[in-house]
Amino acid sequence: MSGARSQRCGRWRAGQREVAGQGRIASLPFGAGAVGLLLYTADGWMSATIMAEGRRPFSRANPRSASAVERAAAFDGYFSYAGRWSVEGSRVRHEVTVALNPAMVGTLQVREARLVGRRLTLSAEEATEDGLRRHRLVWKRPLRRAAQRGTTRSKAGRRSTAR
Repeated sequence: MSGARSQRCGRWRAGQREVAGQGRIASLPFGAGAVGLLLYTADGWMSATIMAEGRRPFSRANPRSASAVERAAAFDGYFSYAGRWSVEGSRVRHEVTVALNPAMVGTLQVREARLVGRRLTLSAEEATEDGLRRHRLVWKRPLRRAAQRGTTRSKAGRRSTAR
């Protein structure tokens, strides 16, 4: 596995997603507290999902029984796709096989990728009726948990080294 590819493997948490169009200030479509997860596997699969913080639950337990307005709000506050991934120079390529938005299935999503420390910034441009729109997502690699570093917590909350 190439160095650029292996550096991206693992899980990433959403930091911030910005969208800016010509002559417009960048917006945060999922709000300042967006929650998300990006996964890259060593065998070439990826999954990206992001949602608005504080999404309202449906009024009924079964989502099929929720109103069309509730379902539309849930769709607007959530974004997800998955598929194969590869690195090409400074770009990461996502070959979409499943997605919340059916129009994305079968598409190739190319992102400029910049990795600095524990931050991965993915950027793309999109042609729209209103002109060029720029997307920028900042993902953060979480710090490893104590159990992953070889330590555990006892029931009393004290750290001990795993043997």
